[in-house]
Amino acid sequence: MELKDTAHPAQIVQPELPVFFLQLGENTSLFFDKILKQAVQSNGRDNVYVLTDTNFADYRNYNCIDVSKYTKGVKEFDKVYEHHSVNPFFFEKACFDRWFIINDIARERGIAHFVHADCDVLILQDLKPIYQKYIKDKYDGTMMFFELDERSVTSGHTSFWNAKLINEFCSFVLARYADKLAFELVLKDTLAGKFLDNKNVSDMILLDVFRTEVKPNTLNLLSLENEDISFDFNVNVPFNGCTHYFETTAGTKIKKMHRRKDGLYAKVMDSKSEPLYYKFYTLHFQGYLTKTLIPLHASPQNFIERADNYVSAKAHNWVRRAKLYKNSVRDRVKKILRK
Repeated sequence: MELKDTAHPAQIVQPELPVFFLQLGENTSLFFDKILKQAVQSNGRDNVYVLTDTNFADYRNYNCIDVSKYTKGVKEFDKVYEHHSVNPFFFEKACFDRWFIINDIARERGIAHFVHADCDVLILQDLKPIYQKYIKDKYDGTMMFFELDERSVTSGHTSFWNAKLINEFCSFVLARYADKLAFELVLKDTLAGKFLDNKNVSDMILLDVFRTEVKPNTLNLLSLENEDISFDFNVNVPFNGCTHYFETTAGTKIKKMHRRKDGLYAKVMDSKSEPLYYKFYTLHFQGYLTKTLIPLHASPQNFIERADNYVSAKAHNWVRRAKLYKNSVRDRVKKILRK
């Protein structure tokens, strides 16, 4: 029996709201196990899917799909892709490839709608009520974006999609890369800092161009802050892309969370009246050091799990801080020796 067959069998019939996490390659994202456990806890095991090409045995208790069977779109994209990024080729290309892989899965399995979440997104609350109330029969999906003057940034690290929207985005990306003149404009705008100074041509930049040029029928997920519902754009910054600035911690400088019985809340810092606290439905732990803090924000089921989460987070955080310090010392020494 192949390893992939040890995974919990992925259903053919769509559950209420599939949540897709895609993990490619041998190097698993730090605390991905905590991310998956939290997603199952908040959204139910039947709704959580791991899309991967390796380490199948690690996901035997989850719905697991072998993505090596879904390469049609990736092969088409391979013909036109150009690498314009200081990030490694595999990293940047994999970020693009995920959308083509998911598009093929949705098409071949007849999946009408789903949520995509990056492997560093902690899903704290059930997303099904959000889909039912704010998205179903109203939008083809969601994006996260905010604009500053004539610049903008768009992200899909937590995003709702239907089959139509994901197919349109993949078709747009293929067409834009295939059109040399059109792609040169994207490259020019990127280098000029149009996308809030992101200078690497990434899938998120193509998503921003898709949003502004095609104008798909999507909801800005960050705008739900106006409904007292917060989806985190980046836990490292106090501003969450809509209206409010949130309190941050003195040490880690991330959004400071206050745990209540029904979830995690952050304090609004720009409130001019009584103290306001907004519930967060997701937290996005972007960054080498920030990922170590994931266990501290998960929902432990008992004291032992809470203690384990605390020790794991602190240990990994100090190890990574030590590595960064060692690298900085090495770089300073090299700089002195070159003089």
